[in-house]
Amino acid sequence: MMNVMNDSLINSNQLLRAINERLNFKSLTNDNGLIQLTLDGLMGQGTIEQITFNNKLSATNFNIHLYEDLEIKIPKDNNDNLYFFYNLEGICYHSFDNTEKFSKIDELKTIAVASSKNGYNILIIKKGVQFNCNLLTISREVYIKNFECKLKPVDAKLNRLNSIFDALKDHLFDCNYDLKITEQLRLIKSLSFSETISPRLQMQSRYQLILSYHIEQLYNETYNERAHSSITRSEIQKIRTITEYIIDNPGLNHSQNKLCTQFFISQSKLQHGFKSVHKTTVSNFTRKVRLGKAEELIRNSDLNISEVVYTVGFTSRSYFSKIFKQKYGCNPTVYKSQFKYKLEVE
Repeated sequence: MMNVMNDSLINSNQLLRAINERLNFKSLTNDNGLIQLTLDGLMGQGTIEQITFNNKLSATNFNIHLYEDLEIKIPKDNNDNLYFFYNLEGICYHSFDNTEKFSKIDELKTIAVASSKNGYNILIIKKGVQFNCNLLTISREVYIKNFECKLKPVDAKLNRLNSIFDALKDHLFDCNYDLKITEQLRLIKSLSFSETISPRLQMQSRYQLILSYHIEQLYNETYNERAHSSITRSEIQKIRTITEYIIDNPGLNHSQNKLCTQFFISQSKLQHGFKSVHKTTVSNFTRKVRLGKAEELIRNSDLNISEVVYTVGFTSRSYFSKIFKQKYGCNPTVYKSQFKYKLEVE
């Protein structure tokens, strides 16, 4: 990678150009299309990173702390873009330039909007607090082509999807809280970006999955009955903290009593929070995390099956083998031998 101010690279991208007009940056780029803009320290600290893939899906990650409020005007362009925000932390507002109404981009929710018919999308990022947000941008035309098939007529779902996208030109849509995207962004952050093809493909597949979560939730909450969520912002943040703790420490005891004591939350709020966010219980979520970690260790470590079972927190090897086979189609020993054979062949 190399440090270089590359004005042509920034100016060719409407979002980065809009940001660069308001802030002074240093640009860090590489040949794989990753652009990293680093604040110069006068207006704030942190970075804004963007990567664009071949299908015109673009991911922009803000991780900044500003000393002054920042207003960004994103002009309409010929791509008829769709924007999906996921604010992990911080304070940000959105407005169209033909209205004085500002809508808050709440934390841990899908927020969707499209290129305005007549002018700018305006973002206001507030000073004094850390702002950590992911923004996915996709060309509506490119995305819709994924659904089109010349051998059959356009189906009702595609027509409905187009109607949603039309409405987003004048309306910002916010969905219910959802932590699935948080989990995917954590996995993306753990990837080591390099010039090798594997991390880039993994990154693209993760962002594609996040995009599918955004659009699926947008569609369901528009055309199906929107579930009423009584969970508060502070409660969702606590559930997020507990979720990340379970993911990072699958081998520990995650009984409800212990989690409630450790994180100062009642059992009713813990259960309600997991039902609202993960659509499952704490014990089922923990089992899913442990099973996924076990599969990863079987593929990528030299641990034997008993060591894997102990490491991820299961207490019964027979029970582990049973649920592993239900999910992956064979017992852990066979699964491990298949990957070992594959590596030897390669």
